[in-house]
Amino acid sequence: MRPGILLWHMIANLLPCDVKRNPVPMPTYPTVSMTLVQPFVQQLFPAMTSPPQITPLAADASTRRYFRLHWDTVVAGCPASCVLMVCDPWPPEATPDFLTVGQHLQTHNVRVPVVYGVMPHAGLMCLEDYGDRTLASQWQDGEPTERLAWGQRAIDELVKMHTSGTQQVNLACPAFTLAFDVPKLLSELQYFRQHALMGLWQQPLSPTACEELDAAFTTLCELLAAAPRYFCHRDYHGWNIMVRDGAVGVLDFQDARMGPQPYDLASLLTDRGTPALLGEAAMTALCTYYRERLEAETGQALDRQVFGELFDSVAIQRCLKATGTFAAMAVVQQRPQYLPYIAPTLTYLRPLIQRYQILQPLARLLGQYIPAWQS
Repeated sequence: MRPGILLWHMIANLLPCDVKRNPVPMPTYPTVSMTLVQPFVQQLFPAMTSPPQITPLAADASTRRYFRLHWDTVVAGCPASCVLMVCDPWPPEATPDFLTVGQHLQTHNVRVPVVYGVMPHAGLMCLEDYGDRTLASQWQDGEPTERLAWGQRAIDELVKMHTSGTQQVNLACPAFTLAFDVPKLLSELQYFRQHALMGLWQQPLSPTACEELDAAFTTLCELLAAAPRYFCHRDYHGWNIMVRDGAVGVLDFQDARMGPQPYDLASLLTDRGTPALLGEAAMTALCTYYRERLEAETGQALDRQVFGELFDSVAIQRCLKATGTFAAMAVVQQRPQYLPYIAPTLTYLRPLIQRYQILQPLARLLGQYIPAWQS
C-alpha cells in the first residue's frame, strides 16, 4: 500500500461526525470514509501531488472534530496547511450556520477563516489554518503591555461586529433571527443548576428550591433581555481567538445571536481565569478602549455607568453559564480538564453578584448551594 493511502487509512477511525450535545456519557461518533476525504482534498488542491501529514487538533468544548493537513512542499497558489473540520452532514440545498455567519462576518471585514471547500453529504469543511496559538496563550506568556495590545486587537474585531455587523441587518444570517431573550438566558442558568449544583456538587434541590432559583434567575435574565441588542459572537473568548502573523483570527462563531452590547466584551475579559491573568487595571483599560473605539465609529457617546452595570450583569450570567458548562463537560462527557476553570470563575463572580441590590436574592441562594461559598 502506498504511504499516502496508508496514512489516510490510519486516521480513518479518528474522524467522527458532529453530534448534538446530549446527556449520554462518552457518545459514539460515526466515522468519515477516507474514500470521500482523499479525493475531496485532492480536488481542492490538485497541485499538491504528495500526501499531507495529518495531525488531530484540540477542539476545546466543541463536539466537532478538527485535523490539520500539512504539506512539506509548498506549491504556488496552495496553502502550506489547512484545517479539516468534521461536522454533521447537511443537505446540499441547505447552508450550515458556520458558513452563513462566517460570510456575514467576512462582509464586515472580521477576520474569520477562508473556506476552501465543503462536502455536504460527508459533513466536511476545509478551512484556512490559523495555527495553534490562542489569544489565551498569548496573554499567559506576554508582558502586561503585550497583553493590552493583543486585547485591543481582539476588541477591534469586536467593534466591527457591533457597528456595521449589527447595523446592516442580514436576514440570511441566522444570528439576526435569534436573541438572548428571557427563555434562552434562563435555560442557560437552569443548565448551571442541573449540571453544577445538582450534578457536580450533588445538591439535593427540592422542587421548591428549583422554583426559588428560577425566580432569582429570571430577575437577572429580564435585566439582560431588556437591553438594546447587538450582534453577539456568543463565545468570544481567548480560546476561540487565534494569534498569527501579528493579527487575531476569530473561530467558533456559528452560534451567534443578538444580545446585550457588552456580551462579547464580558466574555472576552471574564472567561475562565482571564480576570486574574489580566488584572483589574488591564480590564478597565480594555473596557475604556472598547467604549472609545465604538464612540469613534458611531459618533455616539456611551453612558459609562449604564454600560458598566450591564457589563457586570452579563458577566454574572456568563460566569454561571460557564460553570454549568465546565461541570457538564467534566461529569457528563468525562472531560475533567475543565474542572480547574470553575474555581477562578466563582472567585470573580462572588463579589460581583454581591454588588447589586436587585440580585441579592440570587446571591443568597447561591451562597446556600455553592460549596465554596458556604464557609
